[in-house]
Amino acid sequence: MKQATKAVTIFILLFTMILAGCSSNNGGNAGSSSTPDSGKNQSPAPSESPKEEPVKIQVAYYADETARETFGKIIDEFMEKNEHITVEDLGTDWGTHYTNLKVDLASGDGPTVFLLDGPYIAQYAEEGAIENLTERLKEISLQDYYGFDAIKNAKGEYFAVPQAIQVNVLYYNKDMFDAANVAYPTADWTTDDVYAAAQKLTNKDNKQYGIGLANHFRYGWYTTIRQFGGDLLDETRTKSTFASDPKVKEALIYMKKFWDEGLTPGLLEQEGEVTPNHGTWFPRGITAMFYDNFARRLSNDQEGINYDVALMPKGVGGVNYSALVANSWVLDAKASEAEKEAGWKFIQYFLSDEAQELNASLAEGITANKAMADAALSKHQGNPANIKVFLDSMEYASNVGDNPLWEEWIGAIDPLFTEYLAGKLDIEELLKKGDTAAQAVLDKIKK
Repeated sequence: MKQATKAVTIFILLFTMILAGCSSNNGGNAGSSSTPDSGKNQSPAPSESPKEEPVKIQVAYYADETARETFGKIIDEFMEKNEHITVEDLGTDWGTHYTNLKVDLASGDGPTVFLLDGPYIAQYAEEGAIENLTERLKEISLQDYYGFDAIKNAKGEYFAVPQAIQVNVLYYNKDMFDAANVAYPTADWTTDDVYAAAQKLTNKDNKQYGIGLANHFRYGWYTTIRQFGGDLLDETRTKSTFASDPKVKEALIYMKKFWDEGLTPGLLEQEGEVTPNHGTWFPRGITAMFYDNFARRLSNDQEGINYDVALMPKGVGGVNYSALVANSWVLDAKASEAEKEAGWKFIQYFLSDEAQELNASLAEGITANKAMADAALSKHQGNPANIKVFLDSMEYASNVGDNPLWEEWIGAIDPLFTEYLAGKLDIEELLKKGDTAAQAVLDKIKK
């Protein structure tokens, strides 16, 4: 009897445990905190995050081989921090980059993230090829970076994020200045000081010119016009001020004096190779001064030139205008939403201190982060001794007439400057023809 009673008791206990287990698996008492939930309805622990779907993006840029290695490190570190994102590195030289870009974008198969020179941003935005980043950039402290003011359009919109800045300064050959007993340029120099120095520094017997004032928009005529306080476009970038702005005429009369008096290399020396020749005149000791950007230091250093830099001279009554081009990251407007999000994460990472420090190690441009740029230039040794002039120039820097049809606009007016400097057009003809040619292009811009 005792055995039977014991068996019944054990059975009842087992049955009770089974019922309790079923009740527990169904959630138990609603108010109970002693038994954790389990099964399909269980919420993930607070420390866990949803697994992100894998996504592949392409990042296209232009740089020399050394710089491409640094870009590669930045890309690798980005992927380590974002394991669900795979980046295809499409680094090439400048020419190949733009050739590939035009073909790929036209076919609808463009890279997710790619670099554009500052003047092309408005054009690609007008064509609908790149994403408007204005809303995304509200989470970025723009005042901590260089270049955003220069790439903002007339409506206050942003379609790009600066990667590296090229800003112009006045380069000068210290040995040539010493030999001619000419005082070095200062921050107070005006365009009149440049002209007076160029006269003293020109030695026609030795084929030495006082300055390399190029027949070129960035290093010659557009810079000179802006130095005098003038411009070829109004604030909307849709109206030509070629003929209506009196400072344009004043600046171009000033510029032509250098050509008429042989203070700068002439058209025959520039024809067909304006930028290459301009870039080699100074390191070869042909010119004592020239206006150029941050990257041009490299060829000077290779030739061992004893040189330094100063702020861009201002025109009489004008300003210390410094031409700025911001090489900038943009997002392909035709990419999928997942690709755009991944591409934006890459751009955000590029603005991080970690990536900016690597980017600042490159000699090709000034990194966008102000603190990182200052730290990098503070470590600089050798020529130019006044390298921080490049950062000082940011206060006076502005774009080079960027507008949605910039390339076509430059192409329409550039030949007219050549005719003017060659004496085939007088100043009044240049102003009239230039204004007509410029406005014909600007009229094509969508209002």
